[in-house]
Amino acid sequence: MQKRAMVTGANKGIGLEIARELGKNGYEIMVGARDESRGALAVEKLKKDDIAASFIEINLNDFSTLQAAAGKVGTLDILVNNAGIPGNLKTEKSDLDMGKSPFAYTTDELRQTMEVNFFGTHELIKNLMPNLATDAKIINVTIPVSGNFYWQPLAYKTSKAAQNAMVMIFGVELAKTSDKRQIFGVMPGATATDLNGETEGAHGGRFKSAQFAGKLIARLALENKNYNGCIINWDGTEIESYEPAGFVT
Repeated sequence: MQKRAMVTGANKGIGLEIARELGKNGYEIMVGARDESRGALAVEKLKKDDIAASFIEINLNDFSTLQAAAGKVGTLDILVNNAGIPGNLKTEKSDLDMGKSPFAYTTDELRQTMEVNFFGTHELIKNLMPNLATDAKIINVTIPVSGNFYWQPLAYKTSKAAQNAMVMIFGVELAKTSDKRQIFGVMPGATATDLNGETEGAHGGRFKSAQFAGKLIARLALENKNYNGCIINWDGTEIESYEPAGFVT
C-alpha cells in the first residue's frame, strides 16, 4: 500500500518543496492549504512530476477544518506542520520589517500569531493522532528562538518557542507510553520565503532556497533514525532541551 503524507501550507514555498520531495520518494501527498484554488494549483504542479496528490482544506485559524480533516485523510505515515503566519511585521519602514522592535507589537498581534501557529498546530495534531500509523512521524518546521541581533520578530518567535516546547513534551509522552510514533522539529535555517520577503543568497549567502529547506526536511523525515522529542538544526545538531546542562527533573 502506498504511504501517505500530509503537508500543511503545501501550496507554496517550503511546504510545496517538502511535498515534492516526499512525493518523489513514493508518498501520496495531501496538500493542506487554506485556499482551495492555490491548493489545487499546487496539486497540479505535483502531478506534473508524476506525484499522486490531492487537496485538503487546512486553515489553522478555523478549527472546524482541522476537526474535519480526520475524516478525510485516512491513514497518515507522515504529518508535516509547515503552515504558519509571521505575525504583523508592518512598520513605517516596510510591510515586512524583520527588525520590528519587540516593544512595537500589540498584545492582539501576539495573540493572533499564537492562535494560528501554536493553538492551530496543536489542534491539528490532536485531531489527527487516530489517523497516524503506528510508526508515523510528525515534523514541525520551526526556527531558533534565542536572541538574534538582526532578526527578532517577537510574535513569530514566541509562537515557535511554544511549538518547540510542545514537540519536547509530546515526545516525552510518546516515549513514556512506548508509542512507536515520533514527533520532532526541524530548523531549516534562514530560508527565503514570502513570509520574510528575503531572496535566495541574501545577507552574504545566508538565506537559502525553499528547495534546499524542502530537501533537508524530507530527508530527515525519511531517515531510519529516532529523533523523537528533538529539535534538529539545519547542520544536523540536535537540541533536546532548552535547560542548562545538568538540570535535574
